[in-house]
Amino acid sequence: MKKKLIGPTRYLENGKLLKSKKLIIPSLTFPLLAALTPADIDVSIVNEICEDINFEEKVDLVGITSYTINIHRAYQIADEFRKRNVPVVMGGIHVSMEPEEAKKHTDTIIIGEAEETWPQFINDFRNGIRKKFYKAEKRPSLANLPIPRFSLMNKSHYVDYQLIPIQTARGCPHSCDFCSVTRFSGRRYRPRPISNVINEIKSLGAKNCFFIDDNIFASHSRARELLKELIPLRILWIGQATISAAEDRELIELAQKSGCIELALGLESLSSKNLESVGKTINKVEHYEKNLKTYRKLGIRVAASMMFGFDDDESGVFKETYHFLMKNRLPYTYWTALCPYPETPLYKRLKNQGRLKDAKWWLNRNRRIYGLEFTGIKMKEEVFSKNLYRYYRRFYSIRSIITRALFPPQRKWL
Repeated sequence: MKKKLIGPTRYLENGKLLKSKKLIIPSLTFPLLAALTPADIDVSIVNEICEDINFEEKVDLVGITSYTINIHRAYQIADEFRKRNVPVVMGGIHVSMEPEEAKKHTDTIIIGEAEETWPQFINDFRNGIRKKFYKAEKRPSLANLPIPRFSLMNKSHYVDYQLIPIQTARGCPHSCDFCSVTRFSGRRYRPRPISNVINEIKSLGAKNCFFIDDNIFASHSRARELLKELIPLRILWIGQATISAAEDRELIELAQKSGCIELALGLESLSSKNLESVGKTINKVEHYEKNLKTYRKLGIRVAASMMFGFDDDESGVFKETYHFLMKNRLPYTYWTALCPYPETPLYKRLKNQGRLKDAKWWLNRNRRIYGLEFTGIKMKEEVFSKNLYRYYRRFYSIRSIITRALFPPQRKWL
């Protein structure tokens, strides 16, 4: 039996497919699914960003996972294989939120986490049993997960193939209105046994890791135990966390000792009112500069995630955010428009208020990357898109990069 697992690319605003020769980090999803698949099944993995899909290849089963941002392309791929009478199974966060939509494009849908349902599906498929939906009765145990089969990935598609994704826990207790994580993985924090995590790192021979947990410091006590076990491994790692974790300086010092060199932090906004409007009350804007200084003093690079399009945002928010990031000498930032992902509280609220431009906005292949999917903000959309792009691009200009590198964070930026 031959099975192909496909990660779709997405469409750009010009109607072309996003393509790249190299990526920074491989996905964990398919190597883990491959490890959950019986060894006698021939599994191949295709990342469409780096390679084209051969729709004429003879395969017995195609598996596709997708986020909302590239679901339009995922459905196209599924439709093409089904035209050729190749069975398709889809999973991932989007089809788990929109199974009724997805069932028009696929033979089977895996809803939610797949550690238990994927082996059930494979067994049924081999025995000629075809069910439309598979959904676990409860969230699966994260103990004793198999070692992901990264050997199936095409190493030439990744920069030096050194940064390996590792997951140590799932679930997030914070329930921010714009985020799908809680809906998909639950509010309860579910850590893997630390011994399993350490064994996975050793088995993969990983020296540079990306801990893909939504918040590596979600439990400070558990994080301390993990970090102490990482120190002897002498690895370097990056991860995702909350900016407020810096209030526990001893924890961040321990993270630095364990090899942490970079953290992606969701600042989201410089307005407390905006943060409160989406339930991200764990962030304290008045502590941002102090917290960022803690990370900086310990030599941990910060990649700040910023969102725009809150009801309280005015046209000057982009310039204000740019100057704040420059003042605090942040090396990286990611800017996005506030996005109503399906089944999130934000989506439901905007839909109830009649503010969504299109209830199925993700099916529009020509959607603007820096555009908004809803109405009712304090600025015209053209102003919004133009200024978001302008100041985001300015942050990564040569002049801005040199300025952040050479001048202290106390400098006033004019």
